Amino acid sequence: MKEKNNFIARIKYLNDLPPPQIPPKLLKYDQKPDELAQSSKLITSLYTKTNVNPLVRINDDLGMELDLMKIPGVLDQMDDKYLYGFDNIKLEPKDRVLLRDPRVDRLTKTDISKVSFLRRTEYMSSATSSISSAGNGIVSNGNSNVFLKRKRISQKEEEEEVANDAARLDSKKLVRRIESTFDDLGTSGNNKNRIELFKHPTKKNLKAVKTWSLLPDTVAMDQKFFLVKLAGSAVLDKKERDSLCLETAIFRPVELEEDDWISFYSTDKNSSKELAKGLEQQLDEITEQNSDPTNNSFKFKRIRDYNMNNIQLASSLNELSLTFNDERGVAYYKPLQSKIELKRRRVNDFIKPLVKEHDIDQLNVTLKNPTAEEQQTKDKIRSDYDPIDFPEV
Repeated sequence: MKEKNNFIARIKYLNDLPPPQIPPKLLKYDQKPDELAQSSKLITSLYTKTNVNPLVRINDDLGMELDLMKIPGVLDQMDDKYLYGFDNIKLEPKDRVLLRDPRVDRLTKTDISKVSFLRRTEYMSSATSSISSAGNGIVSNGNSNVFLKRKRISQKEEEEEVANDAARLDSKKLVRRIESTFDDLGTSGNNKNRIELFKHPTKKNLKAVKTWSLLPDTVAMDQKFFLVKLAGSAVLDKKERDSLCLETAIFRPVELEEDDWISFYSTDKNSSKELAKGLEQQLDEITEQNSDPTNNSFKFKRIRDYNMNNIQLASSLNELSLTFNDERGVAYYKPLQSKIELKRRRVNDFIKPLVKEHDIDQLNVTLKNPTAEEQQTKDKIRSDYDPIDFPEV
């Protein structure tokens, strides 16, 4: 009699795919050398913002000068594990008891069941029900029906509240809720870059053409900005607007007991372009050569004086100054402190000598790097608006 035999074998198949007809495209990433971690400008900025004195413990007798630039993570991450070699020491198990709070033996535990104000609140109803023994039926009055209905509603509301609390505690659902708000605005998800979702609140026929993300200009939050307006006969004519450089103009206020006014200064077009370019640079990009007063001194000549009227705003967010960055698609806003209205000035002959004494015909303006104390003061104000990029030291 022949027996039936079954054999099991492992068979592997190898399917060599042909090379793709179109080779993969290599993308060229344009990276600015100033943004690299090895950039000297970045290190200069970090050194200016960071107080390095408490990072190094120097012995008065046997102290050594340390080059903090060669120690990774000291300036940018405030990590001092490479300065001192005591972080990798393991604690003995028998010494762990020393980390316990010495007052733990004296702490008294309170029995919650004996505390009346910590008990769960119980609601009593004043509704009564009448039970009739006629026949074997039970009859309830209207008040008890209302009470049962209210009880069901309160239980339903309580269950919904518990479910909402559980949803709040769930981090994944919380992230989904936040992301869904951006989807509704058309800034992310499936609705990203859908301009048709944006509608004007009053003029329904208007359609959005381009959108920008509105963000605060945290770098400039340590400064105060004002809205200057020329009114009446003080308005410049076309010839003056073309000849004067209003982008880099300087308004110098003068306040005396007898009178107050504001002086208007302007420079030539070449100096104005160079100054505007220097103002756009970061603080660490201003080299020592550029900060030399003899090399870069911009001369501003006084044009005329104006009478000023300072109008205080009800809120700092009533008036905003916007700067559009089309490359990043971001519009940065700066809050304006107040409005300054300038009018044509007529000087009384009696105070002309006083005005001539306090007027300055020319201002020499130079750009320089701030000191460490000045930089810390500026960053302290900025940290109120952006504590991530400008942490308090």
